[in-house]
Amino acid sequence: MIFISKIFLKSVFLLLVILGSFTVAAQDNKKAVVKLGIVDLAEVTRKSFMSKDIARQIDKKRKMFRAEIKKEEGKIREMSENLEKQRDVLSKDKFNEKMQSLRKRTIELQRKVQQRNQEFIKIRAFGTRVFEKERVKAIMDVATKHNFTLILRQREVLVRADFLNITELVIAALNKRKKSFRIPDNLSKVKN
Repeated sequence: MIFISKIFLKSVFLLLVILGSFTVAAQDNKKAVVKLGIVDLAEVTRKSFMSKDIARQIDKKRKMFRAEIKKEEGKIREMSENLEKQRDVLSKDKFNEKMQSLRKRTIELQRKVQQRNQEFIKIRAFGTRVFEKERVKAIMDVATKHNFTLILRQREVLVRADFLNITELVIAALNKRKKSFRIPDNLSKVKN
């Protein structure tokens, strides 16, 4: 409880210092105007067309990876069942040879699964990076167009008035900037 109180007090103090610093008088003795906006980045991510498009592509690739792995698992299972049926018919050496081949194929599948998982992680990270860059550009567009002095993330704000929420403005700006994004098939050729 004490820890939360300290964090709260620090947040309030920081906000007061920030807001206090904006009341500096301008050269012609007019007060500087502070225009504050608060944006919910999670909502921007959930509602933007670009984010939905990236998520759809990632899900499609994940399903393709899963289908590819499932197909290979089915082949290995079938080979294993056939080998079990032939156990009494095959010589011990021939059975061991086929069993070794089955183990080798299983190990290859495990490597393939690891490789696909790494590819999937890279695809997600790439999509997230591209989206976050576009989201920042949309926020900057809104800040410039509407003359915001300060924009804060919703998660850092404890209490706010509804009129400070600019999330819908940011979503509209992002949807106008970029409705979709195609994730390249080969990320190794893409510069980050």
